[in-house]
Amino acid sequence: MNKFILIEVNNNIKKFLEKCNKYNIELFNINYINKDKIIVKINKNDYKIIKRYNYYSDINIYKSLGIDNIKEKIFKLKYFILLFLVCIISMYVVSNIIFKINVIHSNKHIRELVKEELENYGIKKYSLKKDFNKLEEIKKNILENNKDKLEWISITNIGMTYVVRVEERIIDNIIKEDEYCNVISTKEALITNIYSTSGDILVNVNDIVKPNDLLISGNLVLNEEVKGYTCANGVVLGKVWYNTNISLKREYLKKEYTGKTRFNFTINNKVLRSNKYNKYDKKYIIKTKFFTLYKEREYIEKKYKYTESESIKKALLEIDNKFKLKLNDNGKVLSKKILNKEINDNEINIEVFVITEENIGKKIKLNIEDINNETN
Repeated sequence: MNKFILIEVNNNIKKFLEKCNKYNIELFNINYINKDKIIVKINKNDYKIIKRYNYYSDINIYKSLGIDNIKEKIFKLKYFILLFLVCIISMYVVSNIIFKINVIHSNKHIRELVKEELENYGIKKYSLKKDFNKLEEIKKNILENNKDKLEWISITNIGMTYVVRVEERIIDNIIKEDEYCNVISTKEALITNIYSTSGDILVNVNDIVKPNDLLISGNLVLNEEVKGYTCANGVVLGKVWYNTNISLKREYLKKEYTGKTRFNFTINNKVLRSNKYNKYDKKYIIKTKFFTLYKEREYIEKKYKYTESESIKKALLEIDNKFKLKLNDNGKVLSKKILNKEINDNEINIEVFVITEENIGKKIKLNIEDINNETN
């Protein structure tokens, strides 16, 4: 592969050109600076030949071209590049090391227990940070290993510190002798399952119950006679029916990336390069308390409109989210059926029939007089 350079020729320019022509040396892009000086492109392999035959002229390499030019620049900047790489690698390594584990709980024994568990999974001072999935796995394992002591745990990475918050499990299996409970229905439903740990179950699967119906009684009955009282406890699942309405705007904004990007830095929360894009996303490459390196990716927001099918799908998804929040892990949506829909250019309005399966039981405390009144 041919490599080219630019040479600077001073003095005896005419004779130089004649000599090159005589020995078939190719010259490219001859640029006359003045009558006694030119800059010309030649094949790098011809440089020594030109110097030998044109000893009467002052000939020097002006500039290397192509890969050679890049190599020269890199060579000149090699110490700066090396220092920069060392800094980047050092900051990356340091930013991924944990220097402090802060376990937050008032109980000293719980703090020590959690610290010991964390160390067993490699979370300790001067260890490397774990990724999100690994932290989730560690939290799950710690809770699994300490079911009787820990209720909940979170591990949050703040700079070079792990902040660990934990909630102790309080187990109280003792029921006071003067504590009596019934489980009643909170809503109209078709019973699907019953799980009871104490008390007398008064309903069956596929029974339809109404609000305040007695589901599990605190009476202890033997041979149709009340022999004592306890705190009824259990979960009663049932199908519940709802009619719900939802309205959604059909117009929405969507990000579209322009393809323009650049790198930026912050040192002590001060941005080194001023704003260039009106709207952009940040992708962090290095993020520490004192220094960040990130990539800015410009985007614009364009208006779009959901199609009819997309609008319905979006509305049904909103209903799922609404019921998920409403049930709070105490039930699930079994089915949805659209009863009415109204779609215009701006919004969609739909009425939906929803069937859920949820816990319909509620434990209420009673005194002996209340229970006696129920049995009379």
